[in-house]
Amino acid sequence: MKQNTRHLAAISLAVMAAGFVATLPFDAIGWVRFLRGGFEAGLVGGLADWFAVTALFRHPLGIPIPHTAILPNNREKVTKALVSTVQNELLSKDSIRDKMKQFAIVRKLMDGVEARIRTEEGVRTIVGVSDFAVRAFPWDKLAPVLEREIRSRVEEVDLAAISSGLAQYGFAKDWDGKALDFVLDFAEEYINRDSTVRQMGAMASDAIGRIQAGGLMGFALNAFAGFMSEDKLGETIRQLLQTQIRELRNPQSATRVGISDTLRSKLFVLLEQTETKEALEGWKREMLERMRLSENLTSFLEQTRERLLAYIHTEAYPTQVVAPVLEEAIGRLKEDEAKIGHIETFVQDKLAEWVERNHHKLGTLIEENISKYDNETLIAMIEDKIGSDLQWIRVNGAICGFVIGLALTAVHLLFA
Repeated sequence: MKQNTRHLAAISLAVMAAGFVATLPFDAIGWVRFLRGGFEAGLVGGLADWFAVTALFRHPLGIPIPHTAILPNNREKVTKALVSTVQNELLSKDSIRDKMKQFAIVRKLMDGVEARIRTEEGVRTIVGVSDFAVRAFPWDKLAPVLEREIRSRVEEVDLAAISSGLAQYGFAKDWDGKALDFVLDFAEEYINRDSTVRQMGAMASDAIGRIQAGGLMGFALNAFAGFMSEDKLGETIRQLLQTQIRELRNPQSATRVGISDTLRSKLFVLLEQTETKEALEGWKREMLERMRLSENLTSFLEQTRERLLAYIHTEAYPTQVVAPVLEEAIGRLKEDEAKIGHIETFVQDKLAEWVERNHHKLGTLIEENISKYDNETLIAMIEDKIGSDLQWIRVNGAICGFVIGLALTAVHLLFA
């Protein structure tokens, strides 16, 4: 189209020139002079417009006439004007912000996610984003953080206070009584064994035989030792112990209550001692070292990472886990107009801030793109876009000049 209009402009100029030359020899004929006036004015108009159009891009006929080759000579000025127009008028900060406010960004995003979440593309996106997030997460940096946190929390634990609280809880639940009953059960079962009865009888007989006593006391002991055999001694001792055990089983027994009270008071005193507290703290530090937190946490996190990756790529993960969660969240958000308004305002504010910070880059981008081209290339691009319209100026100039020339010649002939 550009070449066609250029040819048309050249033809219109040639027609005007040929008509002017052809009518010169017939000056005596009135109607010929009338046509010559039209051709003459059309030639002048066509040449003037040719000069004007050509002067925009280059020097006419290569002659450096002042105020020609306007675009190349004023490239910097034209570029700045273009940048200013685009940056401050066509795409000004206010116009961009006003345009963004016309879009319900949050609702459009929610509708888009909701419509595509269960599609094949949505499933791939969920899996891809989740896989990337798990792989990109700095698991190696998490282990030291967890280790420090665990150590800090464990070091803050007061084992003495916990032990005291545990003891109080145990006493409230009668753990000491149950422990005593357990000991009594074991003792009763033990003394009822035949071997135990014989052993106790032998020990008692041996003890009596070692007693050194004279006179009536010695006579009585010898008589008692001769009367009581080891079996009888063992059985007597067993019966005595059983009687004591039965008494200790009675919750109202003064002996049982005394044992329990003594045990409780001694235990609380023990827990308040500095040595006990230091021993508990030492045990706590020793347990931390034995746990090998760094090694175990690293191993645990690696296993967690691999299990997460494996689960992400299962069929159930995107459709049965993520999709329902997102759908429920979107549904609840849609019902809360106030929250949507707050989020929309937040997004708009952040976008406005981004536009404010980066708006100057728009002009920089235009300048950088224009600077990539030399004058010839840039002029060729402009001519390719608007050259056809400029060539029509030449055609219109020749035609308008021809018509005006006819009108002026007619006036001249009428009043000559």
